Amino acid sequence: MVDSAYRKLAERLDMNMTGVPKKNGDFSESFLKYLGILFSPEEAEVASFLSVEPNRRTPAEIAEKSGRPVEELEPILNGLAERGVIIGLGEQFFLPIMPLLLNYHPFKDKDDEDTQKAGELYQEYYIKDGFYKFYESSAEGTPQRRAIPVDESVAGGQKVLSHEAIDHYLDQANMGAFALAPCPCRNRTEKMGIRECKDKFPIASCLFIGMHAMLMTMRGDSKQVTREEAEKYLAEMRQAGLVMMADNAEEMTDGVICVCCGCCCSVSRGIIKWDNPNAFERSNFVARVSDECVACGECSDRCMFKAISVEGEKAEIDDDRCMGCGVCTVTCPTEAIRLERLERAPIYATSAEVRSKVARENEAAGQKRPLD
Repeated sequence: MVDSAYRKLAERLDMNMTGVPKKNGDFSESFLKYLGILFSPEEAEVASFLSVEPNRRTPAEIAEKSGRPVEELEPILNGLAERGVIIGLGEQFFLPIMPLLLNYHPFKDKDDEDTQKAGELYQEYYIKDGFYKFYESSAEGTPQRRAIPVDESVAGGQKVLSHEAIDHYLDQANMGAFALAPCPCRNRTEKMGIRECKDKFPIASCLFIGMHAMLMTMRGDSKQVTREEAEKYLAEMRQAGLVMMADNAEEMTDGVICVCCGCCCSVSRGIIKWDNPNAFERSNFVARVSDECVACGECSDRCMFKAISVEGEKAEIDDDRCMGCGVCTVTCPTEAIRLERLERAPIYATSAEVRSKVARENEAAGQKRPLD
């Protein structure tokens, strides 16, 4: 009966565009155990009558479907929403997207027994069971995220389109809302004592914009910041050597700008450590080296994609490995390395468009259930 409640909940969560972690065609046992950390059996049973966006349900609708009285359901639903394991907006409730669910503990910045267990289970269902492939891209290889180039380091005369600049995404933010939340990837490995970049990068934060910023603040998982504070923060992270990523779309009014390392990030590791070449999309720029290069190796040290080698009198770029992020250019002492345009990958018009495509491709491949 207990196992049945978590399976029913997993079936409902499987309507998300990524589906849920699976192994050999069935739900990952590690993922079902993870749901057991977040939900009691009774809570899982109640939550299994919810749907995912855009299908929100009221307590009355859930009462009709479950056969339980509204007055019995309301405190359970409100308690789950207050904890942040489901989403509650007014009198409507729905299941969270997978990034919010899987990163529940590191976003909360907890360090308790549940956090440790959740981290261990993540290693199983996300990495060993291979869920990262669907978290990062679709079954057909459509990347959900895209590298944002450091626009200040684009070579003179090169055309920079609006969506290729961080400012473009900040300009679009719904309600002008911004919030910083602890990076769940580095926070998770930090709590587990396995963070490889501990002496190189701070844990740092993800920058949420628009409705996502409001939601994370409402959950108590982030701190609201001004536009100026957001810009300053991102500039500091670029200087530190972290890579910026946003949705693989020109328009992102509600979403998150990630600041990624190569050893902890749930997206960049798909390319750097695992077997998903479509983990995220490269920008339409590539690094180029001028004769001003003094072969100091600074750019090579900063490139997490191993796209730069320094064996002769100047650095050399491997275009196939270069993701066009521009991190290599920021601290070049002679400004010898700059970004130049190289059209490599189309970008979708809106976040909704790319998510719809990912959902269709995953559904066709049997990775997710249809939305009810």
